[in-house]
Amino acid sequence: MHVMLSGITVRFGALVAVNDVSLAIAPGEIHAVVGENGAGKSTLMNVLFGLVEPASGTISIDGSVRRWTSPQGAIAAGLGMVHQHFMLQEEMTILENIVLCSEPVGRFGFVDFAAARRRLRQSAEGHGIAIGLDRMVGGLSVGERQVVEIMKVLYREAEVLILDEPTSVLTPQEKDRLFAILKSFRGAGKAIVLITHKLDEVMEIADRVSVMRGGRLVASGPLAQTSKEEIARGIIGGELPPARQRQPREPGDMVLSVDKLVAAGHGMAVGPITLSVRAGEIVGIAGVSGNGQAELVQALTGLKPASGAVTLCGVRIETLDVERRRRIGMSYIPEDRQRTGLALGATVAENANAGRDDRVAFSRGAFLNRPAMARFARSLIERYRIRVGGPSARASTMSGGNKQKLVVGRELARATPLVIAENPTWGVDIGAIDFIHGELMRMRDAGHAVLLVSTELDEILALSDRILVLYAGKVAGEVARGEASREQIGKLMTSRAVDALKDVA
Repeated sequence: MHVMLSGITVRFGALVAVNDVSLAIAPGEIHAVVGENGAGKSTLMNVLFGLVEPASGTISIDGSVRRWTSPQGAIAAGLGMVHQHFMLQEEMTILENIVLCSEPVGRFGFVDFAAARRRLRQSAEGHGIAIGLDRMVGGLSVGERQVVEIMKVLYREAEVLILDEPTSVLTPQEKDRLFAILKSFRGAGKAIVLITHKLDEVMEIADRVSVMRGGRLVASGPLAQTSKEEIARGIIGGELPPARQRQPREPGDMVLSVDKLVAAGHGMAVGPITLSVRAGEIVGIAGVSGNGQAELVQALTGLKPASGAVTLCGVRIETLDVERRRRIGMSYIPEDRQRTGLALGATVAENANAGRDDRVAFSRGAFLNRPAMARFARSLIERYRIRVGGPSARASTMSGGNKQKLVVGRELARATPLVIAENPTWGVDIGAIDFIHGELMRMRDAGHAVLLVSTELDEILALSDRILVLYAGKVAGEVARGEASREQIGKLMTSRAVDALKDVA
């Protein structure tokens, strides 16, 4: 099935998110679409899947112009999409999730689960997918949930699969399994569109790559006719930054000390966890999402009750609320910028100044000094290259990656002794990743303590001085920077701790 997007333009108010883009998607190809946050790549694919209506342009399938205004129309036309945030019902089985809203009905009006099971088993086995259909989704790993989403698309007989940042929360082993499935789809003649910011993965699996920048398509062609460096230059619109030199330094005084912390988790107890972070070091917390990282961060920041002792800058804080912990010396870059990091209905300026300690500079008696707030917001917009209409624009108008840049800039500007960064570059483009990593390293080199919690293994390995791995709510192992490898950390992430620690010995 050949798909052609022709002259697609999308506007959100004054912002032109996609500007006259034409793109061909061919069967039997893995087509990577890359670009900075706000470049328009997800918006373009959302047009194809019926989630966004374009201001102009057409969609053709096998030469015939088609039109749909909802995902149901796209699915009926043979398209399927796996979103970055999965859409599964945790209290239902895998089989029930897959057939939901597409249930096969038998002679007496009941759902024919046996027929669905036969059909699914046949298609899954044909692509090397092995997963028990009667397992509850609530007990699955992130990688397994993604496989379920892919099986939903398969069940609906999609010929074009769109995957949005599909490896952002996978272990190296899960990524390899996903790529094996995608290669099988390609061999069966399906078209796969991969929205991603990971250029190593583009080079590993893509047949064709398209680069978007500022809402326009700036390059598109076979992967064999380009290079990783050329793609990166197209994404950022200029030369790549030089490789960052890591400054060796001895850690200073203890900033954060955690002793036997225990918190409630989803279906498991998290802890007891003991860890420390000193001034001038980055301690990385690695692990597959759902192994206690969120509960640990919530307990440290005051968002979740926990037992055990937590000391920040010499002060016991486990009974203090969020605001008092921040005043003592804590900044927090949350994973969920939508709910925790930003007030989406407020302006960029209001969000940029939320929780600032130097409030006198931003107030006139009982009133806010809005010009000063706008100046500070504008400085963050320029420094972090945030794509937004300006300080007075609503935070809700920004793409996910630009929201993340705003949160990172606001929190790091506070220059507190401790920074807790939770997946700080999730869904962020190559230029912003490099900048955010540089800012975290700058904080470390200036003597701040950084606790980096990330499901991105490359991020953990690149930034951390020490690495702790969480599995099932407990620390599976600790590895020094010089001894860490992807394979060893991957084993700890999947509980093969004995094998992983042998690698160090």
